[in-house]
Amino acid sequence: MAYALAGHTWDFIYTVFAAIDILVIGALLAARRSTFRRQAVWFIIMLINPVVMFGAYIMVGKPVFRRRFRVYRNEGIDLIDRAIMDRTSMAEPLSAARALARSGALGFSADSSAAYIPGGTQYFGSLFGDLRRAQSLIAIECYVIRRDRTGKEFLDILEERARAGVKVYISFDDYGYDGGDMLFVSRLKKSGCRISFFHNMNRMMFSPKKNCRDHRKTVVIDGRIAYQGGYNIGNEYLGDGPLGEWRDAAVRIVGPQAGKMLGLFADLWMYSEKEDLRGLPDFAAAAPAENPVAMQIIPGDPVIPEENPVGIEFLTLIGCARSSIYIETPYFVPPREILRELMLRARSGVDVRIIIPEIGDHPCVYWANRHYADMAIKAGCRVYEYRGGFLHSKTIVADRFYCSVGTANFDERSVKINLECNVLMYSSEMGMRMADEFMRDLSKSTEYTHEMYMSRTRGQKIRTFLSLLNYDQL
Repeated sequence: MAYALAGHTWDFIYTVFAAIDILVIGALLAARRSTFRRQAVWFIIMLINPVVMFGAYIMVGKPVFRRRFRVYRNEGIDLIDRAIMDRTSMAEPLSAARALARSGALGFSADSSAAYIPGGTQYFGSLFGDLRRAQSLIAIECYVIRRDRTGKEFLDILEERARAGVKVYISFDDYGYDGGDMLFVSRLKKSGCRISFFHNMNRMMFSPKKNCRDHRKTVVIDGRIAYQGGYNIGNEYLGDGPLGEWRDAAVRIVGPQAGKMLGLFADLWMYSEKEDLRGLPDFAAAAPAENPVAMQIIPGDPVIPEENPVGIEFLTLIGCARSSIYIETPYFVPPREILRELMLRARSGVDVRIIIPEIGDHPCVYWANRHYADMAIKAGCRVYEYRGGFLHSKTIVADRFYCSVGTANFDERSVKINLECNVLMYSSEMGMRMADEFMRDLSKSTEYTHEMYMSRTRGQKIRTFLSLLNYDQL
């Protein structure tokens, strides 16, 4: 009798969760938040065990948002239109800038300088120096911060600046923050720093939004200096970690465009803390910088995954390329519409080269990378494995003119789920500099081929399948 009752109870629970799963998937499809193909895969998996897989979906499924982040549309579009009329030699780049502005990029301008930073020692030396000289405000979005020597120095600087009267705001991603010991946070709060944790994992235990993470690595100082790129805070980004030498990239921006990144930080703070920072004096426009570079800030917006500005940026850069596209990314698992456009450019004769790591920092990345690399190779792209350490830079250079540096990987998560931020520069000088760095990395790489992919063992083919399943890309 007890066994029969238990069986009926399980049947009831199974039916309830199966119904919930169907409602969730149906709502996502009705709202065009995902494709039928991907949700069909989820549904088949959910039928095996609706209870467990409902929990899995909450952890890694598509996040569902009501509109909470600020919407950027047509920012500075009038200035771009006038510039197109006045500067015919820049017509094509400005047309790209216009398309991106209409898709959610921040305003285009040529009033800020940009310095490309390819090494961890150079990055932390520059960043820590600027932080120590901060006079009024420091705003930081950070995905990973380690409790090691570099992390301690970073937090020591922030604590000292806060005690000196500088307003310090820090938003940690709750998943990425390596802070089981909260003494660091307690110290910062006591010194006067304001701390926020994005999508707190405990408070959002049963929310699918928890799968959306803040992957930006933004530092803004006094509203006029900003850093953006792939560097988190920790010894590993100096090459002192289990993956060995670290290859990454960032840009240091001086001028009004730094203020635009401060605006993005204010949007995040309003979302997380319900506090408006835009009235602070540091939001006043900074003075134009010397040796300016035309640029736009490209924010990732998970609320509209099919129209995410980062995805539009990737498509725009690929579409603008006439001679070459150079991509460096640790994760090469692009959404299919971006992969198709990249393959089309390769078939049209554009020199498409992609560098990925020889090793992976995630168990599902290695074979997923190579699956999509093989698809690109068959279309005429050339793919290389970086063997000079671990490649973590996220850069694109098209025609040695369109230059993107930021936090977005070439994958589904960066394009449709996470908060990201790229800096897109329109500059032959920066294009030549970044193309030279790409060629330097190419000299430390070995070409990956279709034959290498086809020589996988049976076990490796199974791992490829599981890796693709993890990315919800079957």
